[in-house]
Amino acid sequence: MWAGITGGTALPSGTVDAVVVGAGPAGWTAALYLARAGAAPLVLAGTTPGGRLMDTGPVENFPGFPEGIDGPELMARMREQAERAGATVVTLDADEIRYATGDPSARDAVHEIVTDEGTVRTRAVVLATGSAPRRLGLPGEAELGGGRGIAYCAVCEAPLFKGRDVAVVGGGDTAMEWVLALAGHARRVRLLHRGERFRATPVLLERVRSLDNVEIGAGRVVRRLLRGRDGKLAGLGVEETATGDATDLTVQGLFVAIGHTPRTRLADGFLTLTPTGHLHATGPGGATELPGVFVAGDVADARYRQAVTAAGAGCAAALETTRYLEGVHA
Repeated sequence: MWAGITGGTALPSGTVDAVVVGAGPAGWTAALYLARAGAAPLVLAGTTPGGRLMDTGPVENFPGFPEGIDGPELMARMREQAERAGATVVTLDADEIRYATGDPSARDAVHEIVTDEGTVRTRAVVLATGSAPRRLGLPGEAELGGGRGIAYCAVCEAPLFKGRDVAVVGGGDTAMEWVLALAGHARRVRLLHRGERFRATPVLLERVRSLDNVEIGAGRVVRRLLRGRDGKLAGLGVEETATGDATDLTVQGLFVAIGHTPRTRLADGFLTLTPTGHLHATGPGGATELPGVFVAGDVADARYRQAVTAAGAGCAAALETTRYLEGVHA
């Protein structure tokens, strides 16, 4: 739900100062700051706006909401604030961006963004396209998200599972950090990893192994998701990779920590990627090697991936975009 806010698909004529591509915390914050600076930004929110928080239940670690706030409601409020400040929102996907290449200090570059409803020309672009969590690909996985048992961020949702049995799928550092976060709230945490050896750093793995309420299951793969009568997650069907034996585990929460895929398609071939596949910033505020192109949020963040850090990155990108535009009009 967008709290009664609707978006159109009409694109402005002429050249606009700035276009924000993306509708998560980074995108809305960038739009807010750009609008308050008088840049009248256009937000290409996409046909499914809101980013990963649209699949998140109560968010209890975003400043200003001591009682917590549902992810979709937080996105609706951020959007409303950006629109009230003067941002224009259209519910269109950016299909392609024709970047003006050359000297990044150039002040006359104009980029073209192609959508289903036409092409918009802009002096500056903030790419805040976010990332997508890798999913298990099991039937029913999508339906069990959004507070119904399956989550992709333990830092965000661990307190919601106080006193319950949960499982974490993954074998890297993120999985270990999530187990540590969950162990302080859940009654029992089961760590499931398809391999016999974990990729995590030894110090994190040892911390996990030292916890009394953590059960480590190497060589185990989740094959089925079990629902209760209330439609929420009630258990997992797990297979032993060595023997093929199947076991049902009773859990009320499943945290999938098998990585994220940054949404970099719009920058393919134009912007440098980091070793982790994220967009690389060459300067402050997410500045890139292209004139007037800035990156913000999870598409450029391989480490934190939190709503509040994405919002901060959106703020920084907007401030640097504003300075760039001031040079355009000088």
